[in-house]
Amino acid sequence: MRRFLAGCAISFFVLPSLADSTSLKSSQIENHELLPAPLLQISETEAFSRYVLLVDKEKRKLSVFERNGEKIKKIEEYPADIGKNGGNKTKRDDHKTPEGIYFLGEKLTQPAIPFSLYGALAFTTDYPNIFDKRENKTGSGIWLHAVPDETPLTRGSRGCVVVRNEVIKKLDEYVKLGETPILIFDQVNYIAKEEHEKRRQELNSFIENWRLSWEKQDIDQYMSFYDPGFKAPGGYNFRTWKNHKNNLKSKYDFIKVHFSQPYIVQHNDQLVVKALQRYESDKHVDYGVKTIYALREGSSFKIIREEWAPFSEKAVAAAIAQTNDIRTPSQSKQ
Repeated sequence: MRRFLAGCAISFFVLPSLADSTSLKSSQIENHELLPAPLLQISETEAFSRYVLLVDKEKRKLSVFERNGEKIKKIEEYPADIGKNGGNKTKRDDHKTPEGIYFLGEKLTQPAIPFSLYGALAFTTDYPNIFDKRENKTGSGIWLHAVPDETPLTRGSRGCVVVRNEVIKKLDEYVKLGETPILIFDQVNYIAKEEHEKRRQELNSFIENWRLSWEKQDIDQYMSFYDPGFKAPGGYNFRTWKNHKNNLKSKYDFIKVHFSQPYIVQHNDQLVVKALQRYESDKHVDYGVKTIYALREGSSFKIIREEWAPFSEKAVAAAIAQTNDIRTPSQSKQ
């Protein structure tokens, strides 16, 4: 039973978290032109999830948003329980629900989990994530799970997000394991459609300028997008990453970097971007998923981690072709 002991059991009571007084309360959101500030772009690439789950701890609600063409639309909203103690999780056994960008990784059912504690179904999350580890947060076993019907959704968990059995079964239809994000906030902020589009364009410009500097092999400009504490798989840090890129520049006559429409989610100062990528040089071509993690620094962001994983050549090529079709003139191919 090692697996279920790592998850959240139910505790008692819950302390309300404080609202951000400068933001629109989600209870005030009646105008459909208002959009969730953290959910800026859901990629049209089918390799990624077309759904995002948003948890508002103050309202004790879990909402499901979907990509609807180029738009973002709320399709479901459900009551939810959270940790018995208020605030953002920082350490093991503090009985707080973490706040951040997480991904649903594994699906658990009976007999791996006891129905009496977790209901019919549970999904693990990747807490502590890249950002949490950077802040030395501890703990584990933060799940999205259900409870038996007779258990009230007001008892407070040990840190998990908890919904009813009938709800977890509906959510199962929206989950693409390893890809569906669950964004957990003290309070979800909503902004006007025009402001949402402005922020979306600003972040797309950030991504495009980073891509262009990489493609042009302007190493100094390229490295200006990175945080001094940057790390990447393979043991790279800021200095060795720069050396690596300079070494490739000396070998390749040219490179071309093509992205599908990026997936962009934000949590306060944290940013996660995912795209399908085709990398081409005079000596090498590869296809994969590029993920960058960035933190706000001043008015922009700095990349703290970058990851790449191989992916289907056919799927990447199709996604990039679709991206080229939907780009605006200001985003036209270079």
